[in-house]
Amino acid sequence: MRAMAVIDGTLGSAAAQAGALDAFLRDGLTGAAVDETVVLYRADDGRERLIELSPTRDVRLVKMAASCPDTAAGVIAEMARAGDVSLLLLAGGAGPELATRIACRCGGAVLTDVLHAQAEAGRLVCRRPVYSNHMTGRFELRARPWCVSIDAGWACAGGAGEAGPDTGKPGEGSTGKPGEGSTGKPGEGSTVETGDRSAGGALSAGGHRVLSEADETGRTVDRRFRDVELGPPPETGDLAGSRFVVVAGYGAGSREGVARIAAAATRAGADLAVSRPVVMNAWAPMDRLIGVSGTRTAPDLCIVVGASGAAALHWGIEGAGLIVAVNTDERAPIVANADVAVIDDGVAVIEELAGMIAELRR
Repeated sequence: MRAMAVIDGTLGSAAAQAGALDAFLRDGLTGAAVDETVVLYRADDGRERLIELSPTRDVRLVKMAASCPDTAAGVIAEMARAGDVSLLLLAGGAGPELATRIACRCGGAVLTDVLHAQAEAGRLVCRRPVYSNHMTGRFELRARPWCVSIDAGWACAGGAGEAGPDTGKPGEGSTGKPGEGSTGKPGEGSTVETGDRSAGGALSAGGHRVLSEADETGRTVDRRFRDVELGPPPETGDLAGSRFVVVAGYGAGSREGVARIAAAATRAGADLAVSRPVVMNAWAPMDRLIGVSGTRTAPDLCIVVGASGAAALHWGIEGAGLIVAVNTDERAPIVANADVAVIDDGVAVIEELAGMIAELRR
């Protein structure tokens, strides 16, 4: 049975999450071996520290453009499905939400505030506080993956003592002794998957090994902006297979604004897509709609002009190699989810950019 721990390093509580998971793996979990930790992170300068915090020897890194539970859940759910993972352990204040989202995506079972867990044949038997912490209840999870968010008390348990079924409290009377099941300690019970890219699988200074490294789309991270070839203006208009897409949003202001963005996109060699409000206002045809109600695309480059970047739209473009947001509102969701953001008038910026690209083609 495969099991993974998850640390959301996009939040400020990464160290507390790691400490809680380390204590739980030693004293709160029996019958299962957690041999890998998935670490989500945003900034390269904090990457090495997060690797060293990992409670397991083997680490899988996922770079996130922003702290987004739904995007993170999608990435982890895909990993769980691909690796046939039966158990996922999370900690911290965001742990319950992330565990729930993953379980919903995978069709698994979820339980939060878990004090002790024991893996048995076809089920995970857990104990957690009930009735405002006055009693401890016993719960069985059957549908896999089992997505478990551990109790906050493990953050200060420090691995001392043993958590048991009688009280269920970290540090009190466990039947799950360290050494039975997983210890989660670096260097114990780790597995290596062939084909993973990880600086040759070399160990870090703290004895950790990076098995794989990807971004939130699941693509291998290159860490360098790749050049996007400036091809001729599009002829087919195929959004699903386009390499360069310009998305016009409601911020275009009018049918004329969308027309100006469309003309600029053509000059730049891009396909035009639009957000749902643009279609609903009859500023563009339905076949240009991007997102849940329209087309999903994964171009090399996507420039979003004047769209707020609601979840439905982001689903349609999240596979893009590089997302550029041009918006007058710096608090718009698309700004947080983009790789590059330009806070300015979208129509003017895309027209200027199209002119620069046209000049480069000469």
